[in-house]
Amino acid sequence: MAQRIELYDLKIITNQFSDAQKIGSGGYAEVYKAVYKNEEIAVKLLNSAIGINNDQFMNELSNHMNVKHSNIVRLVGYCNEITSQYVEQKDGPVFGKHIYKVLCFEYMHGRSLDRCLCEKSLGDVWHTHYQIIKGTCKGLCYLHHGCERAILHLDLKPANILLDKLKNPKIADFGLSRIYTGSRTHVKVAGTVSGTMNYMAPELRNEGVVSYKADVFSLGVTIINVIGGSGGLQHYHEHGPKKFVEYVCTYWRERDNTADLYQVETCTKIAICCVHTDRHQRPTMKEIMVNLNDMETQVLGKGLHTLTVNSSHHVSLKLSGDSSGREPLDVVIVYAFDCTESTPAWYTVDNGIFWMVQEKLTHFPYSCMGYIYVMSTANTYTSDMKVVDPAETKVIGYTGFARRRTTCTKNMASGLAEAHNMISSRGHHNGIILFFSDGLKNEGDFFDGTNNFISKVPVHTFTLAGDTYNHVLQSIAANSPGGKFHTSPVPERPNLSTPFSKLLDSLLGGTPEDVERPLSFISGRDPLDVVIVYAFDCTNSTPAWYTVDSGVFWLVQEKLTHYVDSCMGYMYVMSTPNTYTSDMKVVDSAETKETGYTGSTRRRMTCTKNMASGLVEAHKMVSNRGYRNGIILFFSDGLINKGDFFDGTEKFVSTVPVHTFTVGGDAYNQGLQAIAKNSPGGTFTRLPVPERPHLSAPFSKLLDSLLGGTMD
Repeated sequence: MAQRIELYDLKIITNQFSDAQKIGSGGYAEVYKAVYKNEEIAVKLLNSAIGINNDQFMNELSNHMNVKHSNIVRLVGYCNEITSQYVEQKDGPVFGKHIYKVLCFEYMHGRSLDRCLCEKSLGDVWHTHYQIIKGTCKGLCYLHHGCERAILHLDLKPANILLDKLKNPKIADFGLSRIYTGSRTHVKVAGTVSGTMNYMAPELRNEGVVSYKADVFSLGVTIINVIGGSGGLQHYHEHGPKKFVEYVCTYWRERDNTADLYQVETCTKIAICCVHTDRHQRPTMKEIMVNLNDMETQVLGKGLHTLTVNSSHHVSLKLSGDSSGREPLDVVIVYAFDCTESTPAWYTVDNGIFWMVQEKLTHFPYSCMGYIYVMSTANTYTSDMKVVDPAETKVIGYTGFARRRTTCTKNMASGLAEAHNMISSRGHHNGIILFFSDGLKNEGDFFDGTNNFISKVPVHTFTLAGDTYNHVLQSIAANSPGGKFHTSPVPERPNLSTPFSKLLDSLLGGTPEDVERPLSFISGRDPLDVVIVYAFDCTNSTPAWYTVDSGVFWLVQEKLTHYVDSCMGYMYVMSTPNTYTSDMKVVDSAETKETGYTGSTRRRMTCTKNMASGLVEAHKMVSNRGYRNGIILFFSDGLINKGDFFDGTEKFVSTVPVHTFTVGGDAYNQGLQAIAKNSPGGTFTRLPVPERPHLSAPFSKLLDSLLGGTMD
């Protein structure tokens, strides 16, 4: 809580408000730098000569006293004192009063955003600019939706956004702000409205109409100037909405070769939506935050929440509509993982599905969400259920979950029964259980009893990895009204596919509005999923191994960065221990041969028939993604393989192209030809993959043709 600071103390720390300590001045205040109780602060002395009345001062003070957010400048203290002093007049000295109205804030070392933009001191790194955009959006979202009473800023602009040492933004200057308590969507203000013209919404400037959407307009102009380089707003007016998106993406591609163009495009489209002349077409701050968070996780931004630029150059933000007519919906997620440590399947549910369901339930007022995770070793389950809070996101986490632990018997069977009880106790008849299994072989009685459990609410079951437990998952779903066993399209790790998001929409009752085409990458390409199969009958690394692992792998990785939301996987079968090692994950452009893959788990599973089973598993990895745009690249060392290592591969029929290569000898060419022939569009290519250690230009071009062409 901000404290009252005596005028006597303020005069001491500012050296009687000396010019030497003045760091800024504006239309109604002078700002001084000082140190108070070992903290650097900015002392804002309001100009009494311009007639700021007590109500105006108390308005700004009240607004700042009631906000606490990392992206809002912190109020340290205040002073409101009247002093008596003699003033020289023509007729002699006159005894008068001087009013001191002072607000003291934390000192921001990074200065104001407008100065940084003017001086081009933000640098050429996209991440810095995105950090400023995201932080400003979070701060404004807090003012609109996070305070006890919503606050409208009404003068948001780069001059009122201050940066700290790490270039984190904080919104300042609530001089024009007002508490917004009415249930109406807008109010009309008589008289002249103060503000900065370029950043002022047209309805506020021309008609005095005040609403949340006025701040959204100002935010849009601010983002355009942050993202569009020198003269960003001018470029926007010159190019028009659609061309401006292309201009900005090209600008950042040239300025920072590490820039995430998917982020650049999304932020640009959000800004364009914000500056729509019709305030009703602008998004709310909640909707903007949903889109930013969805983009970062690449989970939701491609389903419910999409940004489009249409042919009429009108840019709209298609988001969830009013859900006031919907009844509460209660969902419990069951983690059916027989393990004591986190696994790829765990992360898929805990870091992806959990937050996807949470966001979707915000469209159903008073809905509850719960979870239950059974620990087989300790014979306990951890669970809780609470009303969905739209303010809680993956970024800030859940603050209200108690994570209650209870002793159980029969493990997963009792967990499923408890999930059913959690929904039943709510009193609603609108509930769903989502039951996720890692699909691996579970020992003992972990699943005993689940196939005999009868549920009164739909139970939808999913397998995230192997197929060992599919028959029981089918039984669980069948023993519930409207339940279903789903084998796809939930990828193993780490992100969720667009089809799964749409599947959830259908399970939860449909999308609030019609689903539009997902936000695409600037190239307009669909996701492409590739699995590399290492067909080497050896237990030690060989020249062929190094060619694929150190060359082909990273060449494919680099090419897939041009396809947003694409996945890359690998499958390596070990003939001696009869196991295969595999994983699949969304391509991260920041990961290179030098840094290595940070997200790969290298899951090892027992197999039979060796390479034949490996090829089947690779096919499943592509199919489970839910897209029909997948490729298998099958590399053999071409040597004579003894035993049954390749048995069955020639007879395997794939529904995606399988391109086969020999990296060494020609002993197995007939098998490679058969594998390719039994797939749609597959080819057997003997050349030009050099044995070691670098990949040839012809092979790079060949990959381009297989993956769909070269990027400009």
